[in-house]
Amino acid sequence: LLRGVGLSCAAWKMDSLLINGAKAAANAVRGLFTTGQSRMGNVASDPKKTAQFVTLFLIAHFTLVTLVVSGMACTEWGRKKIRKYWRLSKQGPFHKFVVWFLNLFVRLFVFLSGDRLIEDPSGCKPKFTTIQTQVNRIVLNWTAQRSSKWTPDSYELQIWKTPAVKGAPSAIGSTTDGKDAKWETCAKGENLFTCDCHDLAEGVEHKFRVRTFNKKGTSAWNETCFWTRLRPELNGGWGPGYTWSQATKEINMVINVKEESKGKDFSVTCKGGKLSILECGNPIVEGELWKAAKGSEITWSLGVGEDGKRKMFVGMEKMEKTNRRTNHWTCVIKGHPLLDSRFLPDCIIPSGKMPDETEI
Repeated sequence: LLRGVGLSCAAWKMDSLLINGAKAAANAVRGLFTTGQSRMGNVASDPKKTAQFVTLFLIAHFTLVTLVVSGMACTEWGRKKIRKYWRLSKQGPFHKFVVWFLNLFVRLFVFLSGDRLIEDPSGCKPKFTTIQTQVNRIVLNWTAQRSSKWTPDSYELQIWKTPAVKGAPSAIGSTTDGKDAKWETCAKGENLFTCDCHDLAEGVEHKFRVRTFNKKGTSAWNETCFWTRLRPELNGGWGPGYTWSQATKEINMVINVKEESKGKDFSVTCKGGKLSILECGNPIVEGELWKAAKGSEITWSLGVGEDGKRKMFVGMEKMEKTNRRTNHWTCVIKGHPLLDSRFLPDCIIPSGKMPDETEI
């Protein structure tokens, strides 16, 4: 009985303490709001106090955010959340507005400073990075070190182009050796790091060059060559001195050889993913294969091609059959012209043969 009475008294005291604490907290909050309203009224009437209040508010807000982010960065879970929120904030209008405002501020600062912040870009030679090629299109991307952290640089991309002759078909081969060719500007502008060059000749080597420039000068040209892809013929294409075709399981090559050549003049080996075809000790086709082939299954013979000239016919079996557009061979030897796989079917069946279940 005494224990029960003691517990009841303790509970009553606890309730009274909680009630008094809640009342005191309510009075403190009410007083804080009353004081805050009066201070806000004083701040609104005095511009100097308004500036001080805004400054203190921003400092307190920045300090609080810094403490929270620092605490989150101490754990793996927090770092994941920070990366997630950063990705989301970059897509929002507030982040875009801040970036636009900072760029506007920098541009105004540069405009008022004149040319003093612009530096010579001679040591900022651009470098080509990712390149995407199709039948008649090349998408070029490049990067370069900025000449100044305050001012943006401009870039110019040019192509070595032969003037088009009206009604004449585009010749297969390199456009870099044209007699009447000249450099033409493809793209030119500030902070330009990509260019989509289209309406190009198919299966042709094109020469490009890019440089950095601003009011203080220009950098050296970075010059290089890229090939447009081939439109498949018989699901294959051509390379230096040969044509090729493919089926789901095999690769067939037709190689140009000398008219007086004989079988004993040739040596054909396929080992370690490399193909080597020699004629009288001189390589006519040599290099690393696009994908693995069965070296023991390679066959070859001499004969006459469709053009009436002497040819060498080579057949290889793929190590893994290809039954999807994305994994067919796009060339035989790495570094030779590539096919545009968009024009290849999923399943390639040799002529005169019906597909079985394993080939589809």
